[in-house]
Amino acid sequence: MIDPNTDSHRQQNLYLTEVLHLRIACEYMRLYRNVLATRVRWFAAIRAIASNGAIGAWAVWTSYPLVWATIIAASQVGDALKDVFPFTARHKAANGCVNSMDALFIDAHYDAESVYSGRVTEDEITELRFKLMRLQQKIEREHFPNGDLPERADLMALAEERATAYFDSMFGPRTTA
Repeated sequence: MIDPNTDSHRQQNLYLTEVLHLRIACEYMRLYRNVLATRVRWFAAIRAIASNGAIGAWAVWTSYPLVWATIIAASQVGDALKDVFPFTARHKAANGCVNSMDALFIDAHYDAESVYSGRVTEDEITELRFKLMRLQQKIEREHFPNGDLPERADLMALAEERATAYFDSMFGPRTTA
């Protein structure tokens, strides 16, 4: 890959680095969404088991109607409020963000082929890089307007590993100085 310290390919390197960062963000968001999906499924399973279990128990042990009614009501409240809980709201936002970032990455990868092969001018590369940065910021702001996306070091390390492996397979290993 291009040496980041050579001025003759500075814009190419900056653009390809930006595409790498976008790929890392895509991978991180996908991993984070999958973690949240597991929590959402567990929450749904617990609500369903509590509600259905309480109904069944009520039918068998009719002597505690207030207990069973309370469990069923709590399950119904949990179902009504499921989108209010932070992990379910973040899951929904992360899912939309993954879809938007994947689409942006496809476009960026297409442009990266032209940048890498030297078919675009330095000024065009600069414009592509800033356009990519603006679009990524727009996507993140659209799906996480409060900036409440936590960064988990374990997921970030895995995202960087996956993105670097993908990037290296497309453009060759990056040189470091």
